[in-house]
Formats: sequence, C-alpha cells, structure tokens
Amino acid sequence: MIVKNTHEISDELLEELKLVSVSTASHMLVEMGYRNAYMQGILPMCFPEGQDSAVGRAVTLRFIPLREDLVMQQYESLTESPHREALESIRQNDVLVIDTGGHMETGVFGDIFTRRLRYLGGQAIVVDGCIRDLIRIKAVNFPVFSKGVHGSAIPRSLMSVGFNEPIRCGGVGVVPGDIILADRDGVVAIPPQCVEHIIKVSREHDELEERWIKLKLDEGASLHTHYPPNAEARQEFEQWKKENGFV
Repeated sequence: MIVKNTHEISDELLEELKLVSVSTASHMLVEMGYRNAYMQGILPMCFPEGQDSAVGRAVTLRFIPLREDLVMQQYESLTESPHREALESIRQNDVLVIDTGGHMETGVFGDIFTRRLRYLGGQAIVVDGCIRDLIRIKAVNFPVFSKGVHGSAIPRSLMSVGFNEPIRCGGVGVVPGDIILADRDGVVAIPPQCVEHIIKVSREHDELEERWIKLKLDEGASLHTHYPPNAEARQEFEQWKKENGFV
C-alpha cells in the first residue's frame, strides 16, 4: 500500500496556522486522537528574531548508514543524489524533513544548502540528527531544527536513499504533504485533514486561556476555579466575551 496525503491545504490556511503555537497544536492533536505528533528531542538551532513560527508542507528525505559500493554508484551523478533532488524540489511553503535514524555522528545540512532552500521558498529544515556550520547557518537567519551539531559532512557515515516517501523524524511518522508547525518549543507534524479544526479551536483557546484566564489570574483568581474554568467561571467567561465583542 502506498501511503500518501490526499488532502490539500491552501497557502491561506498555512498563514492562519502560523498563529497557533506548537504546544497548543500538540495538545489539540492528542485530544483528536493523534498521540504521537510532537517530534522528540528536535529543537531550534536557529530561529530568526521576531518570527513566531514556521509552517509548511513536508518534503521528506531519508538517509541510511553509508555503504561504500552504493555510495559510489550514487555519486557518479550529483543530480541523482536523493538529498540534492529533495533540496532542488523545494517550492514556496515547503519544509524539508530529514530522517537520519537519529544518527549523531554526521552533519547532514550546512549553510550552503540552507541558503539554497531559503531562496527556493522553503520555510524550515527539520533534521532527526545533526547539522553542521551552525554559526554560518545563523548568519542565513533561517529556521533550522535538529538534535545537535556535528562538524563532519555526509560522506563520513551516511548516504541519502529516499526522497518524498514516508519517514520517521523525532519518533513521529511523517508523510509527504503533512503540515509541519515549528516554533521555539519544537516541531509538530499535523495531518492535513486536522488543520482547519486546529485553527478553529485555537481561536477559542486563545480567547479563553491567553486572554481571559491570564487576566483573571493576574486579578488573583484561583487555579482551582479558573484553570480549567469550572461551570461558574465558564459563565463569567461567556459574559466577558459578549462585553468585549468576541461573540
């Protein structure tokens, strides 16, 4: 069976999703029955100041441990290397998601490839493993997430073998076309069919938690009654919405 996404997400919805935090989206996905969407151990190595989040459609790339006879075949033509093919396939609002099997002994992406991906319209790079050239990547000022940094390049111990196929990244299954949401809390992979619901519910969540609950806590309200709100507090919240034009 070929695993693929068939649900299309517009660029307009991607823009709306940028207003949702990774923590909120992760929580909502759990409530929707998706309990394994947050990528474990993958954190921002570079994230531009003033940018709240990065959102895009997943383009996937897979590496395996290097095997000398196969890598020689692969490098007979640079254009046939999956990692170069994946990079050059990037279009506006794509995110490159890389599966190295959690390998921590090679940096699979540096500043040159990062610069090219940014030019092509990519929104972020997510690596289940290491990057290299961290200082130079920071100079590119582009969202890059990984488990760590390693000074050596790909030929040391890895080779690319798969492009735009289902992969795992940070313990999460990622299918090409999944929607990747990343911020300073990490990365979450969202099935496309869940995006509209997450956007809708997040607006309600923002009104309740980000606006009203924090306001009430600053006024001295107790966690026991207001987080989460009990029935009486919920009525108070509904009245607050009407008075402040949120209904």
